[in-house]
Amino acid sequence: MKTVVQDMYRGWNITVKAEEQLCSNFSFEITGPSGRSQTVTLGGDNEKRALERAREMIDMECDIAEEE
Repeated sequence: MKTVVQDMYRGWNITVKAEEQLCSNFSFEITGPSGRSQTVTLGGDNEKRALERAREMIDMECDIAEEE
Protein backbone atom coordinates (compact mmCIF):
# COMPACT_ATOMS: atom_id res chain seq x y z
CA MET A 1 0.00 0.00 0.00
CA LYS A 2 1.31 3.43 -0.93
CA THR A 3 1.11 6.34 1.48
CA VAL A 4 -0.34 9.53 -0.01
CA VAL A 5 -0.47 12.85 1.85
CA GLN A 6 -2.32 15.91 0.56
CA ASP A 7 -1.59 19.46 1.73
CA MET A 8 -2.34 23.04 0.69
CA TYR A 9 0.31 25.78 0.89
CA ARG A 10 0.01 29.37 -0.41
CA GLY A 11 -2.87 28.32 -2.67
CA TRP A 12 -0.94 25.39 -4.15
CA ASN A 13 -1.86 21.72 -3.78
CA ILE A 14 0.86 19.32 -2.64
CA THR A 15 0.64 15.56 -3.04
CA VAL A 16 3.38 13.46 -1.40
CA LYS A 17 3.63 9.76 -2.23
CA ALA A 18 5.74 6.98 -0.75
CA GLU A 19 7.72 5.85 -3.81
CA GLU A 20 11.24 4.47 -3.81
CA GLN A 21 13.38 6.00 -6.54
CA LEU A 22 17.19 5.79 -6.43
CA CYS A 23 18.14 7.26 -3.02
CA SER A 24 14.71 8.73 -2.24
CA ASN A 25 11.68 7.19 -0.51
CA PHE A 26 9.13 9.89 -1.38
CA SER A 27 8.07 11.91 -4.41
CA PHE A 28 5.83 14.96 -4.59
CA GLU A 29 3.69 16.87 -7.04
CA ILE A 30 2.77 20.54 -6.71
CA THR A 31 -0.13 22.10 -8.58
CA GLY A 32 -0.46 25.85 -8.77
CA PRO A 33 -3.62 27.94 -8.82
CA SER A 34 -3.40 28.06 -12.63
CA GLY A 35 -3.54 24.25 -12.77
CA ARG A 36 0.09 23.80 -13.85
CA SER A 37 1.72 20.79 -12.15
CA GLN A 38 5.30 19.85 -11.45
CA THR A 39 6.50 16.45 -10.23
CA VAL A 40 9.70 15.77 -8.29
CA THR A 41 10.53 12.07 -8.14
CA LEU A 42 13.39 12.49 -5.65
CA GLY A 43 11.38 14.26 -2.97
CA GLY A 44 13.19 13.07 0.14
CA ASP A 45 14.00 10.32 2.59
CA ASN A 46 10.82 10.83 4.61
CA GLU A 47 7.38 12.38 4.29
CA LYS A 48 8.29 15.45 6.36
CA ARG A 49 11.29 16.28 4.19
CA ALA A 50 9.30 15.84 0.98
CA LEU A 51 6.69 18.31 2.28
CA GLU A 52 9.44 20.76 3.23
CA ARG A 53 10.97 20.53 -0.25
CA ALA A 54 7.57 21.02 -1.88
CA ARG A 55 6.99 24.16 0.18
CA GLU A 56 10.48 25.45 -0.68
CA MET A 57 9.73 24.94 -4.36
CA ILE A 58 6.40 26.77 -4.02
CA ASP A 59 8.13 29.67 -2.24
CA MET A 60 10.60 29.88 -5.12
CA GLU A 61 7.80 29.79 -7.72
CA CYS A 62 5.92 32.56 -5.87
CA ASP A 63 9.08 34.70 -5.60
CA ILE A 64 9.70 34.35 -9.34
CA ALA A 65 6.09 35.28 -10.12
CA GLU A 66 6.36 38.40 -7.93
CA GLU A 67 9.49 39.54 -9.78
CA GLU A 68 7.79 39.34 -13.17
